[in-house]
Amino acid sequence: MFSPSRPERVAIVHEWLVNHAGSEKVVEQLLQIYPQADLYAVVDFLGPGERGFLGGRVARTTFIQRLPGARKRFRHYLPLMPLAVEQHDLSGYDLIVSSSHAVAKGVLTGPDQLHVCYIHSPIRYAWDMQHQYLRESGMDSGLKGAFARAMLHYMRLWDSRTAAGVDRFVANSAFIGRRVRKVYRREAGVVHPPVDVARFALRADKEDFYLTASRMVPYKRMPMIVEAFARMPQRRLVVIGDGPDMDKVRAAAGPNVTVLGFQDDATLVDHMQRARAFVFAAEEDFGITPVEAQACGTPVIAYGRGGSLETVRGRGDPAQRTGVFFDAQTPEALIAAVEAFEALPAPIAPETCRRHAEDFAPERFRERFAAEVERAWAAFHGEPAAATAPEPVARALSRPDLSLISMPDASASPAAVAAASTAAPVSMPPAPAEPDIVPAVLAAWQPRPDPMALPPQPAPTTAVVSAHPARPIGELLRTLRPLSDGDIAHILVVQRRMGLRFGEAAVALDLASQADVLRALSMQFNYPCALDLSRFGAGGLVVATDPHGAQAEAFRELRSRILAGPRVPLAVLSPDRGDGRTHVAANLAITFSQLGERTVLVDGNLRAPALHRVFGLKERASLADLLNGRRPARPFDRSAELPGLFVMQVGAPPPNPLELLQQPLFAVLLRELQREFDRVIVDTPPARDSADARVIAATCGQAVLVGRNGRTDARAMNLLVERLRRTRADIAGVVLNAY
Repeated sequence: MFSPSRPERVAIVHEWLVNHAGSEKVVEQLLQIYPQADLYAVVDFLGPGERGFLGGRVARTTFIQRLPGARKRFRHYLPLMPLAVEQHDLSGYDLIVSSSHAVAKGVLTGPDQLHVCYIHSPIRYAWDMQHQYLRESGMDSGLKGAFARAMLHYMRLWDSRTAAGVDRFVANSAFIGRRVRKVYRREAGVVHPPVDVARFALRADKEDFYLTASRMVPYKRMPMIVEAFARMPQRRLVVIGDGPDMDKVRAAAGPNVTVLGFQDDATLVDHMQRARAFVFAAEEDFGITPVEAQACGTPVIAYGRGGSLETVRGRGDPAQRTGVFFDAQTPEALIAAVEAFEALPAPIAPETCRRHAEDFAPERFRERFAAEVERAWAAFHGEPAAATAPEPVARALSRPDLSLISMPDASASPAAVAAASTAAPVSMPPAPAEPDIVPAVLAAWQPRPDPMALPPQPAPTTAVVSAHPARPIGELLRTLRPLSDGDIAHILVVQRRMGLRFGEAAVALDLASQADVLRALSMQFNYPCALDLSRFGAGGLVVATDPHGAQAEAFRELRSRILAGPRVPLAVLSPDRGDGRTHVAANLAITFSQLGERTVLVDGNLRAPALHRVFGLKERASLADLLNGRRPARPFDRSAELPGLFVMQVGAPPPNPLELLQQPLFAVLLRELQREFDRVIVDTPPARDSADARVIAATCGQAVLVGRNGRTDARAMNLLVERLRRTRADIAGVVLNAY
């Protein structure tokens, strides 16, 4: 089959042409990209003086154009629109571009025709907004409600079926991309719609009032905005717009709220330019008005859901912010956001707002959409992708390259991003090997006849999640959350638009939690951070569960002091029970593993072992077996959350702990551990109860003493210090523990 190098015969399909609003502005830009295109619509009721944006074209329409009352009530014929749009004969075109928020994508196309759908949204009132639509239109009950539900059920079936006829979806926002994936199970590229930013001049000097402007329908939450400002009498609000909620707006308004009603375009632009900030409380698919406000240099206080996350920079680098988000559509949340806006240490620069808005200019839309179609055309005809495709980030939106996901610097040059996209994939480093110290230790043991002894068994290997410092965070997040290529594309869009890190953008889109990001960072930077707290007992592993807290920082300070001393095994001692000795030993061991050192934590409390409870491990024999000349089935336990940390348990407490610790085999064991590991830390029993702790400290050669604030007796601590001085153990420090 002959495949042309570029589409020559192009058709553009739109739902209805009755005014020059948001979706019609997209059609206007599509006609500039493809000036040779023919235009199709369900109905076209534009007057002769309103057709300028179409270049004088008159659309080819359907039979609904001629039905009674269609000019004013064409939406009432929605049940007939699937049948109507299927009557368009598009068989003579190479490329069909549909601009769809209802039925336009349902046109019939053949196997040799490329169909690209720029989707403003799947039919909202037929899918996730059905119940809201029926309720607000008074059709949630009765015969009319039953008919409406049946009709919408039919629309959903037809809408799902016709999605298969689209070769490539391009969504107007990442939010809509997620809706496309939910409804059609298809991935969509993202190209934000055009905004005529040239119509709005930058004005840097602002006046002391806030502005909100919108059609007053329920989902815009205009009464809520007015109520919030009525509770802030020191703040002035100007309201522009009209609609069904006007009475509620006037009822909620206080003396500080001026309701202007509907105003012409010049008045709206003038207020946008002069306002201190623009307030926007709707959850929109995209939301053009906030971009228009930013084009005037006016910051936006926006509800942080939906398209606002892509049109407003409310997080990230303070120097790049263009607004503030609030997280609930309530007066309290909006009041808090206004106070946060007023309390910003440096005001948001009007020039920053303007630069951000210019990224949504019509020429940017044309570049990005044309690139999407070129890639789809090349893939459809089996041709190599065009070498002149613009900006590598836009390329990643349709088919994300995992080498781009790390995005270490949002301001990286396109050349650097392009180089990253061609880099060789990073291989996963092997998990830290578990040393086999058993043969060397048992070689020093003179075996005694033991009829109960089991034959030697090889230690089984364990699956361990190792640190991956070279892997990008997006790839690591994929191991924690089921992120699709579309999810990655949406995160990249928000990351670029808002100037966020990849993880921050994932959290903003609810595609990952903060815990997921911390876990991925811990894997990326070889910094173990345990987030599955259910795995651990009441041991207070604060270094793992709260790595940025004050307690964790105190343990890192202790680690620094120990690093200045000799690299010998370290015993952790305290005079009494309940001093927090095991707490200190466990957290200190984790800090060394976070430093990248292979660390083994030995439970030297042969009388009342506790480390298995602290780490949530199944109790097993290890140290006790080795000191008795037996081969343990598994010398070490490890946690997937804490790679690089090995734990040696005791097992069942033996009847002769002091004798076992005083025999030469314990020193051999420590020597072998020191040879295999960077750090060896040994927990001990209370020093007051037995001589075990002092024997362990003398064998290790270094000790940290732990006392508990308000509990440990000073005389007991002084006595322990005096006794340790009679051994070979150096005292590396004394910890006053408040745990």
